[in-house]
Amino acid sequence: MTQTQIKEMKTLYERLSDVGFPKKFVREKALPDWWDEEFEATPGAVLEAAAYVSRRLNLEIKSLLKTEAIPTFKQSCQPKFKTKQGTEPENILVAQCMAVRIAEMIAYACVPEIKPLPNSAKSVRDEIVQKRRYVDLEGLLEFCWNYGIPVVHFDEFPNSQGVRKFDGMVAFAYERPVIIISSSHHSPAWLLFILGHELGHIIKGHLNGNAIVDEEVNPENQDTEEIEANEFAVELLLGRPDMTYYSPRWFTGEQLANYAQNISNRDAVDPGVVALNYAWGKANQTADKKSQQIIWATARKALKIIEGTADAPKQINRYARNYLNLDKLDGDSQDYLELVLEE
Repeated sequence: MTQTQIKEMKTLYERLSDVGFPKKFVREKALPDWWDEEFEATPGAVLEAAAYVSRRLNLEIKSLLKTEAIPTFKQSCQPKFKTKQGTEPENILVAQCMAVRIAEMIAYACVPEIKPLPNSAKSVRDEIVQKRRYVDLEGLLEFCWNYGIPVVHFDEFPNSQGVRKFDGMVAFAYERPVIIISSSHHSPAWLLFILGHELGHIIKGHLNGNAIVDEEVNPENQDTEEIEANEFAVELLLGRPDMTYYSPRWFTGEQLANYAQNISNRDAVDPGVVALNYAWGKANQTADKKSQQIIWATARKALKIIEGTADAPKQINRYARNYLNLDKLDGDSQDYLELVLEE
């Protein structure tokens, strides 16, 4: 059967909307900034638009253009989805495939060569604390990039029904692992734990050349690989895989910030990590939802006191710029990564 090619931008927008990409998102993220409605009326506009969309959103170009085809994503690696109860892998497919495309660009533009990694959380921690008081976000970013593991923050996914985001992902591209952090938290300590968790997947050998997508990095997850990655992150950041800070007192935000700073000075641990570890442990000891909400509200207030106006996503991408040679990419890929990395 001969397939016909779509001829109008209106049809292309409708087909993209059906798979989770509204027209507004496509215009802002998947097409160049010079694109306008006048150009859409010119011959060849549909083909040119499909080429941009295919490159940026990781979609098969033929599936975009043929009327009888369903728009489908390119799959360069086989992902393992670590989802919350009630979430189907298909719900994260849009975000995962978009992030894989970012990983490919980042890996291709990465300057540092990949190097053999230490084989334990203790070894990574020991290496970092030789230069710093404790393992913090900047220290772990420096470690990853020095070993040729790119780290980037990317969360520009469409806000469409059925499209779910994720906290973190590791994917192999151009023979190196790439870590994508997508959590919307601005706290460096929060994203530090996610980064440590994703690095744990790499060092523990969970990937086997494929990808792991963590919808939610949760210390209470009972998946075997998630347990191992969580234990790795806790040992890396706090010195022991079973470390839990606890006090029978119910702190205010100011008191928890002070407590965390005192522990930080004593144990050489990031004070934000101390506050989060305390909150996770205390919240896990009660089944009362209201009490859990109070605990996490206290932790967020403490983090605000400890970390001030820190913006971890910007910090991650600012760091990435130091290790990327965007000139290795074609012009449109450069423009797209500039959009991704903009501060």
